[in-house]
Amino acid sequence: MMRRILSLLFIGSFLFSSTIIYAAGALDLSGLVLEAKKNNPEIVSALKRYEAAKSRIPQAKSLDDPVVGLKFEKAKGNPFNLDTTPAMDRMLSLSQMLPWFGKLPLKGKIALVESQMFAAQLVDKELEIINQVRNVYYSLFLDYKEIELKEESLVFLGNMETVAQAKYAVGDIPQEDVFKINLEITKLSNDITNLKQERSAKEARLNSLLNRDPESPLGKPDLLEEVSRLNDDIGSLYKLTVENQPELLIFSYAIEKNKYAQSLAKRSFFPDLMAGIVARGITTGSIGPWDLMLSFTVPLWFWSKQRYEIKEAIANLEEAQAAYQAMKSKALAQTKDLLTKIQIAANKIRLYKDNQIPILNSSIESSLSSYRSGQGDIMMLLDSERMLVETKMQYYRSLVEYNMNLADLEKHVGIDLSEVENENESE
Repeated sequence: MMRRILSLLFIGSFLFSSTIIYAAGALDLSGLVLEAKKNNPEIVSALKRYEAAKSRIPQAKSLDDPVVGLKFEKAKGNPFNLDTTPAMDRMLSLSQMLPWFGKLPLKGKIALVESQMFAAQLVDKELEIINQVRNVYYSLFLDYKEIELKEESLVFLGNMETVAQAKYAVGDIPQEDVFKINLEITKLSNDITNLKQERSAKEARLNSLLNRDPESPLGKPDLLEEVSRLNDDIGSLYKLTVENQPELLIFSYAIEKNKYAQSLAKRSFFPDLMAGIVARGITTGSIGPWDLMLSFTVPLWFWSKQRYEIKEAIANLEEAQAAYQAMKSKALAQTKDLLTKIQIAANKIRLYKDNQIPILNSSIESSLSSYRSGQGDIMMLLDSERMLVETKMQYYRSLVEYNMNLADLEKHVGIDLSEVENENESE
């Protein structure tokens, strides 16, 4: 009779242990991403650098300011007494520097490419912050799951400890088994406390990425427990990387910029012009004679200046081309590496979800059935429960690992891969 009562008590505690839930509201990842893009100070700073770079484009294409001057010639006596200057020697001049044909458009193109580099840096910063938000979110999800599983296990062990105390009272188990359960309860309680402290630090980190107060309340992260569809065609991913990765685009813009710089350096062999006009007799009340002036710079020291400007431009262009190739090789290798990590994580998810967790659940049911009939061992149930919790944690770690690697791949490629999938399906 006592064993029947203990079995019913144990079964009730086992079922109760699976009912632990959190009351916190769900934390929407897509909303966090939009908030980070809008409010993160690093993104705002990158945006302002891009806007400043765009403002330099019209400046680069503009002429230098014209020069207006007054001139009084042949003044006698006091130079500040203008009446001593003949009327025709009182002059108003206007001059303008005119760069050689093509120089200003090239300067404008260089400024445009530089602004495109800042635009790519802005996209890179957005991808970086979004990736950080996602990774902290996934890490928080894992903490919540680990706390949830450990609290369920703590309830399970608490009820097992009650059962063990009752069985020890009637002499069915040694006191050592009760001690082992108590030690396991103490360890779990300490683990839960530490996990909650880690979770608090991660929530502060997430708030900082959103430019919120560090102690702002956050809900409970949620994650679909399934492997999302991913086009694992490595050729397509290579193409997306080359076309969209911001860092690689910056290197390609550097090549374009240096090509324009080389063309500009070649034009340094040609003179710049200075045009001017002078109006005489400006105080006579009538328009007097006009003087026209046209002068130009002479690249006299071309063998030590302009010649080396071109050499510098050529070297910069070749350096940019080599750096692009190096970056491209590195980027493609990293694309392959991240895809491999995603595939491995997906395999782990299927292994734990479809194989190991069902087997362990069956093992616990079998041990529980044996215990109900009086043939089982309470310590065997304890080991089975511990193994089940750890296997579930491995499953959730693999799920988070999959999503983190997917987020890393999207940051690396420079585009949301789900959007690419949707475009392919619509086509």
